[in-house]
Amino acid sequence: MFLVSTGDFDMGSLAEVMASVSDGSFRCKEDAQKYLIEFILFHSNYDLKSLAEILDVNPLFLSHVAMGKSYLDGNGVSKLINWFLILISQ
Repeated sequence: MFLVSTGDFDMGSLAEVMASVSDGSFRCKEDAQKYLIEFILFHSNYDLKSLAEILDVNPLFLSHVAMGKSYLDGNGVSKLINWFLILISQ
């Protein structure tokens, strides 16, 4: 089981994430990825393993992304941003 929570996510982090998401291009600064993951895990019923399955990445790799040691690219970032947008639209 993987447990990643720094407890550092706040509205300032959300503002940083939203500022890093480019209109229509779905690019995201690498540091913002950990905030997106933390937000999704905190505000949903998903754990890291289920989120990794949704994003089609290895859970261990996603735990490294959540700690800021690795970063998603391409399709993984697009899926992460899409899930974040789905979550906040509900």
